[in-house]
Amino acid sequence: MTTQDVYEQLMVHLSSMGMMCPPREDLLTILNSNFSEEEVKVVLAIPSKTIPFQGISINKISKSIQIPMERLKEILENLVNRGLVFSSRDKNTEEMNYSLQQSGFGFPQVFFWKGENTPRSRKMAIQVLKYYNTEVTKETYSTEPMPFRFIPVDETIEPETQAILPYQVMKEIIKNANIIAVAHCICRQSMKLISRECNHPLEVCMKFNELARFIIDKGFARGVSVEEALEISRKASEAGLVHFTDNAIDNVQQNCNCCGCSCWNLGRIRRRMIPRDKIIATYFIRETLQDECVGCGNCIEICPADAVKLENDIAVIDVNWCIGCGVCVSRCPNDAIKIVLRDDLKQKIPERDFQILHEKILKSRN
Repeated sequence: MTTQDVYEQLMVHLSSMGMMCPPREDLLTILNSNFSEEEVKVVLAIPSKTIPFQGISINKISKSIQIPMERLKEILENLVNRGLVFSSRDKNTEEMNYSLQQSGFGFPQVFFWKGENTPRSRKMAIQVLKYYNTEVTKETYSTEPMPFRFIPVDETIEPETQAILPYQVMKEIIKNANIIAVAHCICRQSMKLISRECNHPLEVCMKFNELARFIIDKGFARGVSVEEALEISRKASEAGLVHFTDNAIDNVQQNCNCCGCSCWNLGRIRRRMIPRDKIIATYFIRETLQDECVGCGNCIEICPADAVKLENDIAVIDVNWCIGCGVCVSRCPNDAIKIVLRDDLKQKIPERDFQILHEKILKSRN
C-alpha cells in the first residue's frame, strides 16, 4: 500500500463517523499535514462508527495493529496531547479509552481553540477554511436529527416558557454542567488567522462535561466557574452573538456564541447559502408587535441572520430565515419584539440526551 493509499483509507474511515468528515482532496491535505504514516495506522485501528467520546481501551486497539504496546502507548499519548485523538477514563475499569475526534467536537476545532497565532495555526486556517466550503458544511451538519440548535437570549424567553422548558435557557444549561471550559471561537479565530477577522469577542466558546474536561486537561482551554460562565454568556449576548448548543436536553457538551460575519454555519444562513432548517434546529421565532414598532431600524442593523426589513415603517421578519435568537430584543426602544416558540415546531423538542441524539445521527448516516 502506498503512502497516498494510507491517507485515503484514513479519509474514508473519518467519513463513516456520525459527525463525519466528508471525503475531499482538501481533507487529504489536512490529514497529510497532521498525521505520520505510523499515526494513520493507529488511528485506523480506532472504531469510526461510534458517537463522539465513545472510546475503546489500548488493549482493544492493540489487537487490530502490529505495533509493540509501548510504542502504541507513545503514539496514542502524542496524538491525544495534540488533540487529534480524544481520551477519557472509563468509569468502571479506570482504563483510559480512546476515540476519534469528530466534526464539531474536536476535528478540526482543536487547531484554533487555544487562540494561537503561529505559522502552524495560520497554515491550518488556510487548509481548513478551504475544506469547509458550503457543500462540506451541509454534508457534515444536515443530519436527522440535527446536531445543534439555536437558543434565544435568556431574558427574551417568556418566564412561563422558561419554567416549562428550562433546557431552552442558556443559564440552566450552564448551571447543570459538571465542569465548564472556555475556548476561543474557532470560526472567528480561523478568520483572524487569514486577516479577515470581525470585531466580535473571541474567548466565548464554552464546553461542558466530558469535552470540557479533555480540553482543560490538554491545555486547549481554561476552566471557569459557573459564575464566570454566566458572565461570558451575558457579555456574548450584549455583543450581539447568538447562542447555539447541542440539540439535546441532558449532558450538553458545548455552547458556541456565533456571529453572522465569521461563523461557518450561521454565516452561511445569513448569506442564504444553506437554508436555516437544513443545518441548525430553530425552535423559536420573532414576532413584531406592530402597534408598538416605530420603524427605527435598530433590529435590522443587529440581526445576525439578516432576516428583518422595513415595510411601511414596520419591522417585518422573514419567517423562513429568522433564527429566533433574541439578539434584536435589547435594541428595541419600544419593547415591540417578542420571541416565541414556532407554531410549526411546538410539539418538537430536542433529543433526551447527548448519547441518544448522536446514536440517532449515526444510525441515519448508516
